Amino acid sequence: MPSNLVNTNPEIGADFVNSNLTILGAFESGIKTDVAEQFVQKFLEKYENVEGELYLGYPIYIDEVANRRICVDMALVSKIGVYIINILTEPVVKYGEIQDDIYAKVETKFKKQNFLFKKRKLIFDFYTLTYSVTPIKEEEDYPLAQKVDDIMDFIEQTREEQEYGDDLYRKILSGLQEAYGINTYKERENVEEGTKAYAINQMASLIEKYDSAQMEAILSDATGIQRIRGMAGSGKTIILARKAVELHTAHPEWNIVVTYSTRSLRGQLEALIARFYAAKNEGAKYNPEKLKIMQSWGSATSKGVYYEVCLRHGIAPLNFSEARAKYGRSVNHFSRLCGELLSSIKNFQKMYDCILIDEAQDFDKNYLQLCLKILDKNQRLVYAYDELQKLNEEAMPNPEQIFGKNIDHDTPLVVCYRNQGNAIVTAHAIGMGLYRKEGLLQLPSSSSVWEAIGYVSDTPITEGQEVTLYRTKETSPELLKTNPNEVIQFLGYEDYKKMYKSLLDMLKSDLEKEQLIPRDIMIIDMDTFEYGKNCMRLSNIQSEYNSVAWDDEFNYDEDKEIYKFKIHTAGAANPEDFFREDSVVYSSVRRAKGNETYMVYIVNAQKCVNSLQRRSDRNALFTAVTRSKGWVKVLGYGEDMMVLQEEFEEIKRQDFKLHFDKYPTKEEQKQIFLNNKDVAAKDIQTIDKTKNLIGKLTGNGNVTKIQLMQELFGMSKEELAKLLEGGE
Repeated sequence: MPSNLVNTNPEIGADFVNSNLTILGAFESGIKTDVAEQFVQKFLEKYENVEGELYLGYPIYIDEVANRRICVDMALVSKIGVYIINILTEPVVKYGEIQDDIYAKVETKFKKQNFLFKKRKLIFDFYTLTYSVTPIKEEEDYPLAQKVDDIMDFIEQTREEQEYGDDLYRKILSGLQEAYGINTYKERENVEEGTKAYAINQMASLIEKYDSAQMEAILSDATGIQRIRGMAGSGKTIILARKAVELHTAHPEWNIVVTYSTRSLRGQLEALIARFYAAKNEGAKYNPEKLKIMQSWGSATSKGVYYEVCLRHGIAPLNFSEARAKYGRSVNHFSRLCGELLSSIKNFQKMYDCILIDEAQDFDKNYLQLCLKILDKNQRLVYAYDELQKLNEEAMPNPEQIFGKNIDHDTPLVVCYRNQGNAIVTAHAIGMGLYRKEGLLQLPSSSSVWEAIGYVSDTPITEGQEVTLYRTKETSPELLKTNPNEVIQFLGYEDYKKMYKSLLDMLKSDLEKEQLIPRDIMIIDMDTFEYGKNCMRLSNIQSEYNSVAWDDEFNYDEDKEIYKFKIHTAGAANPEDFFREDSVVYSSVRRAKGNETYMVYIVNAQKCVNSLQRRSDRNALFTAVTRSKGWVKVLGYGEDMMVLQEEFEEIKRQDFKLHFDKYPTKEEQKQIFLNNKDVAAKDIQTIDKTKNLIGKLTGNGNVTKIQLMQELFGMSKEELAKLLEGGE
């Protein structure tokens, strides 16, 4: 993202928001803020066009002896040089010792990145400088500034004559940010050029760096409520994990909780936090008693926030079965449980110093309010969520609706790092039914959402006017070097057997020819209610073709297997069982949520076309597509699949843009919503029972289907024929 898009400190450099200097962080001290304000003004007057990032109060290391976090007051990484500036507000005897200490710590930080040094030396120079508010004696060989002009003179004397290139500049920023560990992919050896594994290796080799908005989310003051929002793939989980590590490192005495809904997220969060903490703390392990990773609900065998709150307040917690028995099937059981705690507990005990909530769109306000109630007076609550949980509405109410007050920090993340551009546009277009012959199925409730999730338009989004939305290289970086036409495909088949046979062939190609490993691949079934049975169907087809490995003596030769790979059902071993090293995962959309991988196969996509819950099913298809960091193949069969294929062809004709001949008015949006309401789950159950009854009535031959319809609707054969042909 261009650095001039974000100025995260409105108090400093407010008059220079269109500059190339990004300002991150803040000071508690008003004196230091004044110095920074003066410095920014003079720097931008002299180096207006120089790209750079200025970090204020940036944490460098932990002084274990003094038990405090040591921060660099101003860390400037620019294309004309790197400067670490310490601001003294009180006189000191030997500021040179402080300078030496800071230099050593910053150098160590940079040297953790092997691409920043060669022959035991850094490949760039950086400078330390002390600024003293009060007069002090200058020490030899230790630069001292006693007015802002002195800082500017020092920069001018030491600046690079030739500006750093983009590559080196990005590397230096990565080193300062301690961005190593973002990418979990381990480069594989002996991969052939042109394979998917080769493309993934290339992507994995890119320099890891947080963008300005991500760094602001990490560094922002932990006091009060913080909201982190963005689209799927914008790095929310990574940012949340890194923020948890920063807080745990700085305040090891705090009781911190990272909480989530989808159980399969636990492994991902644990891996991220362990890796970030080890990288920051010389390979050390975090303290799981002080930094806890807990599911929202929990159980007697697995800690969860709800369970812990109940036990602390002397209340018997309920499990899922007990909650369903108490409230019935068609309610949000967890919300009801949290709501009861909020109303029944009069005096909440303060259990934690900070709570970080991932995938907060999976919860309603009851859980967020409950989390706030069990925090201390500083109310350190961080919640991250997808801007759009459903394509027809924002995922979360505004903070005032949730907490009854405004929040302290709000960080929107507009860049999508997970999904390739063509894939994310397709996901939105298909999810909305934008190019559906019958018209739109749904639309975000506010047009401002488009900008918040990284779309741009050459003209303002005006109701009733033609609008074209598209993504740029800034909001959808081209991280994967592959043919854009191969990023996402829609493939239709005659029946499920042919679909699954084709899937097996593609899996074979991926694992053998493309050199992927099972963990690189995810199969997502859109047939929510039958996905377990469908996985068995796939297994049976695989076994059928592998049966050639049996000889006449009933001996089995594995070398003769056609499909030499395993497929397992997500959650088969336990609720947190998802990816395996030796087996490809077969999952429902619900279990896949929160997980991601490079190659995603979506099967039974035809289920999303003419179901009684078309909007929900389209939302689910959107979610499935956005699980991919690389390629997506959408598979289905029958006439309904042809509908999706036609929509995809139109997306390609529109050059992967969202084109509205006329952007719907508020009234038209209401009508779209009313015309495409999902049938309630309880009504679907009633319909299923009715279908079974009709089957019995017509199955014995005494009553024909035409006769039954005539009786039910009071219509003639001619009227029925007209209705079936599409008439009124």
